[in-house]
Formats: sequence, C-alpha cells, structure tokens
Amino acid sequence: MILRTPTRKVVFPRRPLLMGIVNINDDSFSGDGTLNPVEAIAKAREHIREGADIIDIGAESARTNREAIPVEEEVRRLRSFLDRWPKLLAEAGRADEEQISPALLSINTWRPEVVEQILGPGVDLLNDMSALPDDRNARLCAKYGVPLLIMHSVGPPKVSHTHQKWDDLMGDMTAFFEEKIAMAKEAGLEMDQIVLDPGLDFAKQKDDNLLVLRELEKIISFGCPVLLPISRKTVIGDVLNLPDPLDRDPGTIALLTHGILKGAHLFRIHNVRACWEALRVIEPFRPKLRVIINLALTADGKISTTGKSPAHFTSKQDFERLLEIRKKADAILVGRGTLETDQMTMNVEDRTPWRCVISESGKLDPAHPLFHSEGGPRHLIVGDDAEVPDLPATIHRTKLAGFLEELRHTPEVNTLLCEGGGSLVKELFELDVVDEINLTWAPHTLFGGHKAPTLTGLPGDFLPASRHYDLVEMIKHREDEVFLTYHKSSLASGS
Repeated sequence: MILRTPTRKVVFPRRPLLMGIVNINDDSFSGDGTLNPVEAIAKAREHIREGADIIDIGAESARTNREAIPVEEEVRRLRSFLDRWPKLLAEAGRADEEQISPALLSINTWRPEVVEQILGPGVDLLNDMSALPDDRNARLCAKYGVPLLIMHSVGPPKVSHTHQKWDDLMGDMTAFFEEKIAMAKEAGLEMDQIVLDPGLDFAKQKDDNLLVLRELEKIISFGCPVLLPISRKTVIGDVLNLPDPLDRDPGTIALLTHGILKGAHLFRIHNVRACWEALRVIEPFRPKLRVIINLALTADGKISTTGKSPAHFTSKQDFERLLEIRKKADAILVGRGTLETDQMTMNVEDRTPWRCVISESGKLDPAHPLFHSEGGPRHLIVGDDAEVPDLPATIHRTKLAGFLEELRHTPEVNTLLCEGGGSLVKELFELDVVDEINLTWAPHTLFGGHKAPTLTGLPGDFLPASRHYDLVEMIKHREDEVFLTYHKSSLASGS
C-alpha cells in the first residue's frame, strides 16, 4: 500500500505514522490552540522533534457550538503558518530513523473556497472533515496532486449530530466509502491518493465508536491508508468518565495500541512524545509477514521467454530446490500469466498452503488445472470491476498491497512465497516488502529480446529507489548453474 504525495511515496507496511495536531485558533476543545503563528510553528517544531511524521494544521475548531469563522480569516491564519513552514523544515531534526523526514504537512479544512486558496507547493494532504458532499475538494486535490482524506459523517460540519442513530453502522459506513472513493476517482484521484477516516465521535455515540474500533478491518479492507483520530476523544471520556480532554492521554495510548494491532496506518494525536514511545514499544509485537521470492534467470537477466512458453532452462536440482522452498510457505502467489504459462497447481507435498493468483482483469480459465486439483485454499486477487467466472476460490477485490495487508493479519499465514512473474515481482519490490530472494542463475542460456521479462518487469522499468540485500548463501551446481540466496539488508531502503 502506498500513500503518494506531490513529492513523496510512503510505502506500507511500515511503522504507523503519527500526525501531530497544531490548532491555529483560540477555541480548540482541548485548549491547545493559539492565534500566534510563531507559537504555532514552535508547537510544530516540538511535535517533529518528538516523533511526528505529519503536522496537521487547522485554523477552525470542529466544535459544533461555535460559528464558522469567515473564509478570509481561515485563509489568513493558515497562510501565517505556511509562510514559515519551509524554514522550519530546513531546521527540523528527527526522533529516529523510522520517522518520515522532512515531515509532511496536512491542511485540516473543508470549505472549497479555502481549499482553493491553500493547496499548492508544500501541502502533502487535505484533511477534509466534510464527508465529501460533492466532488469540489476532490477535483482540487487532483489538480494539485494532493492526497485527500475522506472522513465518515452525516450532514455538514459545525452542526451537531449527537442524536444520530444507526441500524447498521458498519454497513452504512462501507457503502459511504464505496460511494466517496468512486467520486474521488471520478474527480481524478488514484487509490494511492486517498486516505480513509471512520470519523470517531462524528455522528457517533460511545457504542458506535467502540463498534467502529472493534470492526476496523472492514475499513482497512478498502486498500487505502486508514487514519484514526483518537486523541482525547469523547469516547475516551465516556468510557473513563473524564470530562476534561486533558485527562485522556492514557486512554489515547490504549486506542493507539488497539489501532496499531488492528492495522491502522496513521494516528492524529496531541501528545506526540507519549504516542511515539508507545509505538517504539509496540513495534516488535506487530504482526509480520515474511515475503520470499523464488526465480531463475539467465546471464542476460531474463526470467522467461518472449513467447510466454515454459522456459525449462534449469536443472532437475533447481526444481527440487523450489519444492524445498515451497515447504517454508503458508501461501504461494503468482501472476495470471505465470499460472497459465507453467500450468501451475502450486501443490506442496504434506502441506496445504494458500494458492493465490493475482489478475486485474479476473479473466481466468475455469478449466485450468489449479481449479481441478486437490491442495490448499484458492484465493484470487482481482480488480474492483473485474468480471470473474464462477470459480472454486475466495475472491479479493483489492490491490496487491491490500491483499498483503490482509495476509499480515491472517494468523495462519506467516510466510508468502512469490514465484513470478516479472511485473508482480517488480510491484513487491516497489512496496519494499521482499525479505528473501532465491535466485537460480543459469548462465549457459541467453534468451535475448528486449521484451522478455526480467527480475523487475520489462527492461526499462525501474524501481523508485534502491533496494539493498545481502548475499547469505551461494551454491555452485554443475559447471553452469548457481543457487543464490539473499536476505534484506539492514541498510535503509530509501523512500
């Protein structure tokens, strides 16, 4: 999963991002706002020093017992911060190597009249609490290449919805996000430019909020980064009987912990230092998914032929090595082209790993041996609009990143083995999730042809940044075949 800003790509899975709140107002519900732009910049600097990956600035309180401020005043307050932001970025340090640096900037506003005047260089995210009643903000975000946060709610902001009742909150929320994502995409945004926010405390009472937190995976399954605005929320006060928001930081840490283990990607918070320390402690206990790649290539770097026929350019021992590697896997993943070319069934002796195929179109042959052989459960990863024939398989309408996120929270799947093809492998490297590479190098064969697939797709396709791996094993077989194993290096991969 990727969050793409105008200048950066943030690749998940990674440590969740902390969004530090800076209120440029005098009526924040937690009493931490300021109308002094110098003080607001100082607060942002403190947040970054304490571990914030994103600074979220807002000039108008979301409180419903306050009138909306004039558009001109909101723009003036935001501009007072934006004018000072570049200097802050040039000076800011970082709390550790995992922190996004330089920090990203989020603008917390919802009126298109404000958005139109504020979006531009330096802005990385629009945090829109309007529940997207129309596509104007989405079109403005598409125009400037800025990701859009879509928050779930009902009715206009700044209006109380404390008496909202839900018969099926999660069903309604799922339908809401389906509609709003479609609207955002129609306006010109891509899925990696959309963030979802379930809108805790907005048109929701205590039990509604707790339900959303319990069933958060229904929102995560959309395949977009999910933000939880957990800090000092009313739901914490309701549970702990704490009317003063400043007393709710321990409850905020509890929601942070729950959200991390449920798979949320971003957290909007006031007390950055406490949340950063909690992240550091929780990180070793987060669910992990080990991704292994196994491929054979020739001296010119090809992994298949231009004719999409079985290559058979390695030895019997290479196939036996593949079978041993398969025994490590709880799931095996291939692209549709590889499945069809090699007529794969992905069976493993004495084991039943998940057998997974990714195909954007979903055009799979019902007569293929995969669907007529015993073995592990079949899973198909297809596009949202794919017309899939009636097949004995579980259908996942998501991107590769979304499927990996599902696997990461599936207890029975700890290791995923990918056996091709080139485009699939390239995407795994782009997501920076590959932990182990097993290569069989057969230099006695040269395929040639500029369209023959390579390790990372077609020649001319390049990764967005370097990926570093250490050679941990090299076994020479015969005179012209070498088995190589690489593990992900401790060196930073870059982003």
